[in-house]
Amino acid sequence: MPILTLIEQAILDILAGFPGEEVLGRDLRGLLRSRGFRRSAPALVFTLVSLEDKELVTCREDVRFMDGVEIRERSYSSREKD
Repeated sequence: MPILTLIEQAILDILAGFPGEEVLGRDLRGLLRSRGFRRSAPALVFTLVSLEDKELVTCREDVRFMDGVEIRERSYSSREKD
């Protein structure tokens, strides 16, 4: 198991509470706030990319357009253990 920061541990703990489900990035950010972690959206994405690189989290990105504006939503889940 790689060495994890406190926020990475909190993210994995939150995702473990939703087994087999995806959590929207904005919802994950709110759940982290309720645990006392403050992260900007870009900082949170950077942290989650780090967890993806460690093969602990998976990310799915949806792109949609609203009023001509591109909106990207990311959903995260714990990676299944083999």
